[in-house]
Amino acid sequence: MDTITTKALNLLGWRAEEAEALLREQGKDFRFEITTPTVRQPVEGPLRVIRQEIQGETWVLTACRVTDSYDE
Repeated sequence: MDTITTKALNLLGWRAEEAEALLREQGKDFRFEITTPTVRQPVEGPLRVIRQEIQGETWVLTACRVTDSYDE
């Protein structure tokens, strides 16, 4: 399967629910892959997009929980 990293619609850093809403609004096929730390305990915070690719016609967004102190 061809995988393309895209910058056409840059969702990096977006909250997962906001990225999902935009992709639904635009009628895009997508899925999320959630990643967690392997060495330390997961942090509390919102899921944020840390990687985006297009596989065929599907947007694949990788997200992880991040400390969101700058949002306060």
